[in-house]
Amino acid sequence: MHKHHAVFLAVMTAVSGFALADEPANTPNADAQVLRGTNQTLPQADGYDLISKAETTFSAWYYGRDRQEQAATDRGDIKVNVINLGLNFKSGYAWDKVGFDVAAHTAQKIGETKGWSEILRHEDGVSPKDESYSVISQAAIKFRQNADGQGLATRIGYTPISVGTLGTSGGLQSHAYRGAEVKYKTGDLELGYGWADQFRNEWDDRFRNITNQWHQNRGTNDKGMPHIDGKQIEYVNSLGLRYAPKDGFVDIGIGEGKDYRRNAQIAGGYTWNLAGGDKLTATGYLFTAKNITQLSGDADPKNEYHASGSVSYATGGLTLLGGLGYTHNPANGASNELNFRLAPWANSDNRNFIQTWGQLDDFVWDGQTVIKLSASYDFAKLGLPGFSAGISGNYATGAKYKNEQGQNVTAKFSEVDLSFGYAVQSGVLKGASIGIYPAWLKTDKFDQKSDRSDVKVVANYTKTF
Repeated sequence: MHKHHAVFLAVMTAVSGFALADEPANTPNADAQVLRGTNQTLPQADGYDLISKAETTFSAWYYGRDRQEQAATDRGDIKVNVINLGLNFKSGYAWDKVGFDVAAHTAQKIGETKGWSEILRHEDGVSPKDESYSVISQAAIKFRQNADGQGLATRIGYTPISVGTLGTSGGLQSHAYRGAEVKYKTGDLELGYGWADQFRNEWDDRFRNITNQWHQNRGTNDKGMPHIDGKQIEYVNSLGLRYAPKDGFVDIGIGEGKDYRRNAQIAGGYTWNLAGGDKLTATGYLFTAKNITQLSGDADPKNEYHASGSVSYATGGLTLLGGLGYTHNPANGASNELNFRLAPWANSDNRNFIQTWGQLDDFVWDGQTVIKLSASYDFAKLGLPGFSAGISGNYATGAKYKNEQGQNVTAKFSEVDLSFGYAVQSGVLKGASIGIYPAWLKTDKFDQKSDRSDVKVVANYTKTF
């Protein structure tokens, strides 16, 4: 899974040049289709569907970011411009049962970079830097019991996983695990299980063992010595149950990172359809976790939790939202920020439903109570289809930490986020979009996170063949 253009080209050439084997002529099937250029006939659900019903999605991204910290050092600054190109091949299902997926992308920097973009390949250490790279990011075998999505479905290999408390996120292209995802669906009810022993971030060019250290034994420390102190977490796994009838959902998950951490969560929401097409939606989320001493290094693990909820009202093109959240996370290590993963940051992803996050902070520090208010507008009602804008504000109190003098202090946070977007609605560029996202965060001189300003510009074009 290293970055090699040649490997990617070979894979895609093999896929596109797959030769169809000869089939006996005059196959008896009332719904048979005729192969182009021959007199042979084939049943609709057979091995040829693997390629004949495949699809390839091409994505092109521009990502620009300028984040500036108001701190004694500029280590937290980010300045980057990136072109990211991706291909995602999804086969059909042979005999309506078995298929495979392969994905690859390349991220190429434009000009000089500064800081950790989490988009380019990152080398940490004395002189941390971001570099261009290419990677085969997914390669998985898939199985389904039924074409309508009911029954059993599995994915095995280098693949995204989204079950219970184990998730896959990312920036422009998805992160992925070496593992498996198994789901069984009956009606609106779905039971799933996910397991993995390796993980690849978007800023890395290979899959690595999951460890109890954020660096995954990748790169070097501030003294230029290789990171080697991370102990392996054998696997992360999670069991999930989801019930999603019309207008609502309940999602329950439990998970464990072997000998490192256990967690559980429940989320739910419901939408009421009101007169005149208006909608009222309520969403709630509760998460709890506890470290396991053996690999976490936490000699006295304590229960941690986060609870947040929101209510939104949509009328015409306007959507208003209000949210409230609270976090309890006693000092378990170096940070009082709650970890929603089954391993340390950068070793796996979570599947959270936080209702009160911001662009520059999730607002999940120990003792923190946060209020969120937001408004967004779709200008289609004013005759400008595709245009949208939004504003969001977070205000939080009670974040606990120890200052440089060892004193217990509580801090206030505030953040304002703006968004401006346009999506092409028709024509040859349908599928293209651009968004601008300015944000400002103030943390009352919080020792673990400084004040900062940020602006992102993200443009995307996606086409499926």
